[in-house]
Amino acid sequence: MSLQNLSDERLIADTKMWNEKEEYCTRQFLRHINEVNRRRLFCDSQTGSLFKYIRKNFNKSDSEISRRVLAAKTLRHIPSADKALANKQVTLTNLAEVSNLVGNIKSNKKKNEILNSIKGKTQIQTRDLVDELTGKKRVTRSKTRAHSDGSIRIHLTLVGQTAKDYQFIKEQLSNSRVYRPEDIIGHAINTTAESMRKKILSIGSRKSKAITNSRTISAAIKKAVITRSGNKCENCASKYNLHFDHIVPYSMGGESAIGNVRQLCSNCNSRAAIVALSQHKMDIFINQS
Repeated sequence: MSLQNLSDERLIADTKMWNEKEEYCTRQFLRHINEVNRRRLFCDSQTGSLFKYIRKNFNKSDSEISRRVLAAKTLRHIPSADKALANKQVTLTNLAEVSNLVGNIKSNKKKNEILNSIKGKTQIQTRDLVDELTGKKRVTRSKTRAHSDGSIRIHLTLVGQTAKDYQFIKEQLSNSRVYRPEDIIGHAINTTAESMRKKILSIGSRKSKAITNSRTISAAIKKAVITRSGNKCENCASKYNLHFDHIVPYSMGGESAIGNVRQLCSNCNSRAAIVALSQHKMDIFINQS
């Protein structure tokens, strides 16, 4: 039926109905991605994070994904927030704004107090409340944009000691005719990166005996694994929060040998543990945040 043929009353009623269905579907989506997160199922898609999993599989913008992932996190910490969302007492944006705050609080009573305090609040009012409770002034986040030529454009604000360090580096490099901000920051980044690469390559440079019947992974084995993996997760290729993992868990007889050790990011490491040891056993360790 064409919408043009609907009566005014039917059009208004149907619009309200579809809005309610959309809100219901959104709440169900949050519940489902929370369960996907609990099981770390996104690692099976080699995405490494819930955010990347949604970006890869669903047609949503980064801002929509971020808002939903953060709101879902709040629902994990405050189950009663689901009812508040259903009753339109809070919005996705409200829940997203307080996600990091409630994630650092252990008291359920305090969490529910925060939920009650954001009911009926706007985004700005919620942000002000978070700033007040944390005692921190919100700093505008840096904006990053990657270009096709491999360059990255960054808009950022330096504050505190970082601003002082930038000025110090600028003064020290002035004699080298390095004046442009991109050159100064580039020099600092290159120096830090070179130091980190040397530290990574130094793993295993000292003599160490490869003991395979111990939970401890020797420096030589770690170096070999890093060389093989390129210092990134061997499942999703993430370069962040990396761990050395026993493919066959040590508790199940796995050795600390090169063939049984791999490098995984934190999430993929958790997923591997769930598969090997069961969801029930791992919930207590990996689903507390």
